[in-house]
Amino acid sequence: MGRVIPNEQTWVGFAASVANVNAPTEAEIDGATDVTPSLMSLNASAQGNVVPTPSFDSLFETSIVGTSQATFTADFYRDDANDFAWELFPRGTRGYFIISRFGGAGTDQIPRNGDVCEVWPVEIVSRVSANMQNNAVQSFTINCAVNIVPGEAATVAGGAAAVPSVPRNLVGTAGASGITVLDWDAPVNGAPITSYDVYSGAALNGAYVKVVAAITKVGTTATITGLVPGGSLFYKVSATNGTGEGAQTSPGVSYAAGA
Repeated sequence: MGRVIPNEQTWVGFAASVANVNAPTEAEIDGATDVTPSLMSLNASAQGNVVPTPSFDSLFETSIVGTSQATFTADFYRDDANDFAWELFPRGTRGYFIISRFGGAGTDQIPRNGDVCEVWPVEIVSRVSANMQNNAVQSFTINCAVNIVPGEAATVAGGAAAVPSVPRNLVGTAGASGITVLDWDAPVNGAPITSYDVYSGAALNGAYVKVVAAITKVGTTATITGLVPGGSLFYKVSATNGTGEGAQTSPGVSYAAGA
């Protein structure tokens, strides 16, 4: 009956990386750890709020859409022979819960190409053992921060994982003479990132060339040296993961070197 939890159909996995929360690939799902056998209960929910916008000219209190947030908690059994769930979720662990509430087309209900599932990007903030009681199972609860907008109606894509999305919030400051320091935020999709590449150009719509290899690095900052003191260049940044290099930030942004 469709109104009950579909035991033996639901599948839940935990993946280290998902490039696109709205389109997880079969390869990413196959690399996930199946946590369904140890899962007792799960609460994955997104909530929004409204901002009141009343005005003096009306008795009706209007409102607009405000911010939104999501919560994620789950309860798991412990096992004295194979305590894999407890070992999988220490505090600080980041990853992606993939939830197929009504099962998928693959073996053991794993979602396959075209199946709809949910993808919840989380960081575990607590892992709490339940109180020990006589004649009761042992269990624990994880509470998670949801650090990216979840894919609540994701469609599984065939093939390999995607390249990263565009890095965010590129800014630059002038350092010492002839130095520009760039800083940016990681892409929303494409973890784990293996490196970043910085490109520079003399004109906004001109040719951009990759900066020397020493600047290609893991991290979200880069120090550009050997520039004309007080001069300006346009910069773009791209991210690379195990699949390949993603798109560069666009348009290019001009930042000055120290005088």
